[in-house]
Amino acid sequence: MKKSEMSSRSLEERRIFLQHLELRGWEVNSWDEMLDIGANVDPEAEAIYVGPIFELHLEYHAEAHYLGLEMVQQQGERILFLRLYPRGDMESLLVKITSAQDMLDSENYPELIKSLIPLCDPLLIETDQGFHRLE
Repeated sequence: MKKSEMSSRSLEERRIFLQHLELRGWEVNSWDEMLDIGANVDPEAEAIYVGPIFELHLEYHAEAHYLGLEMVQQQGERILFLRLYPRGDMESLLVKITSAQDMLDSENYPELIKSLIPLCDPLLIETDQGFHRLE
């Protein structure tokens, strides 16, 4: 999506996404230069956090209004990919994810996913058969 096509809500959510994650130690890619010259960018922002067990990749997709969350083991094996469509404000999702970022391991990450479900409408998980809603 081009910056000129983004709504004021999308621009504000993008700003919150970048600011929140950068303040919590994530490496953010804002694509500001590309957006400022009128390029079509998707996702409109993304960030990576290298935790003790997992790398977390988070994307902001303005047009479809969702966050993409990917969890990857340090050895490179992808654990999961979620599409998080915020039920309310996006910052609640960011707070929940970043509060768990340093504690996630192979036994407790399902608890994070369960805690995200009430904050999303819907929360979709990618499987070999496509995306499925978690409830």
